Amino acid sequence: MEWRIDPQSLRGIARNRGYLEIAPMFQGCLSFQFAPRHVPPVPVFDGPDRPDKDRERWLLNQVSGSDRVWISLKHANLSARRVAEVAETEGLRVAADFADADDRVLLLSRDPSPPRLPLPAPTGLRFRYAWLNYIAPVTVIVLLGAAAVIAGTPSHYEEPIAGLLFLAAFAGMVPAAFTTCLFPRTTRVGWLAREFDGSLQVEFPMRSYRIPADLVVQIAAYHGYELYALSATQAGGPSLKFCKR
Repeated sequence: MEWRIDPQSLRGIARNRGYLEIAPMFQGCLSFQFAPRHVPPVPVFDGPDRPDKDRERWLLNQVSGSDRVWISLKHANLSARRVAEVAETEGLRVAADFADADDRVLLLSRDPSPPRLPLPAPTGLRFRYAWLNYIAPVTVIVLLGAAAVIAGTPSHYEEPIAGLLFLAAFAGMVPAAFTTCLFPRTTRVGWLAREFDGSLQVEFPMRSYRIPADLVVQIAAYHGYELYALSATQAGGPSLKFCKR
């Protein structure tokens, strides 16, 4: 209750930092003890370690001409070793490696050195891809609403097409609120990483990128951010809140 973070996320954060859960010190709390030697290792996801010309060609298209690329092994369907080998042919090396039991994310870069922390504050307004989930529903309503008005004007909105367009506007608003989920996991990971741009605080709904909380926390830490709260609304679902260290 103090941090407004769900227990499973707290347990994952503690485990990644070498803390072992112990009996609660009092009712309604979680208690941990620093014991890195006794914390069981987290199973690490890895893709199939075998030649796959189609997936390797896809990976080459992703890294070709790029200085910095995020790759999800779950999406790539390749092992970390094969991704590193293919990336090296284009002059990119593994700069960071984040993993949980369900996925593993690699940052490939021509300069594998970690970022200088703290990151400088951004200058000017930067587009956040999470905004797509708000822009798309509004666009659907405006376009279909305008079409319905135009179609229904001659007969005072009694034309069947007008009613259908109004219905389509409201029906399309719900899936449009999940626009970012239509994009591949690798793309979403790259968009997620851009959230940590040096701002003092970063907040976004979990539904924006559909990346597990454990991976999000690891990517945030790489950029110098710490999770400090989790909030939830009925419409937007859970949101993660980070602050710059």
